[in-house]
Amino acid sequence: MGAAVLHVHSVFSDGMATVDELLDEIETNSEIDVVGITDHDDCRAFAAALDWKDRHPGSRIQPIWGVEATAFGFTHVLAYRMQPPFPTAVPRKFQALRTLVDELNTTGCYVVVPHVDAPMVGMGRRRLARLAAEVHLFGYELLTPYFTAPGSLPRLRAIGDRHNLLALGGPDAHFIEDLYRIVLTFPGRTVEDFERSWVERTVVPENGREGPKKTLRRKLEQQHRSLVQHPREQMQTWMQSRKNGQG
Repeated sequence: MGAAVLHVHSVFSDGMATVDELLDEIETNSEIDVVGITDHDDCRAFAAALDWKDRHPGSRIQPIWGVEATAFGFTHVLAYRMQPPFPTAVPRKFQALRTLVDELNTTGCYVVVPHVDAPMVGMGRRRLARLAAEVHLFGYELLTPYFTAPGSLPRLRAIGDRHNLLALGGPDAHFIEDLYRIVLTFPGRTVEDFERSWVERTVVPENGREGPKKTLRRKLEQQHRSLVQHPREQMQTWMQSRKNGQG
């Protein structure tokens, strides 16, 4: 059986580790085969992961393209693509949710609803059920370290089963210590095997292991990066691209 971790953040958004640091850790201290880094409204991590792979040709690690896109109202949606051609850009931020999902589907991505029960950034169960009946969603995160009470999982799974959504999961890791909190297992070892397990519904989300506790200082640093530093970087990038376009 192979193993994968999806829904991971790097310094390209509000994560606290570089892509190299993440992949070095996974290579050295795990048996993970497939990694999906999903930065907020940014896909540069995939190119960085391919560069790391070129520098480590003997590594078992295989990156897949991913993004955590932000819809209007700050609702988040995950998208993954496992075979080329890979997108070189991400959808515009703050689009209507249905428009965003349709655009991601048009690019050939698997659209996955993350942390359903999370305040504000989560879709919520009622909205998930409504949206699944109107647009094409491929899966949802059944297992996540945050916000979902263990006793409520059967009800969440029932929504997924009713709308034929694939049950997945991810650690939503912003720290290296959190990489293995949720792991996906699947028959095989390759990206092709992993994609097949999605189509054949043989991929299984499992609770993993927690790493060392983070200090309060590091948690506050991550919150500053998430709420102040990363939005500022995004604004600067947007202003620069607009200036270049006007020129």
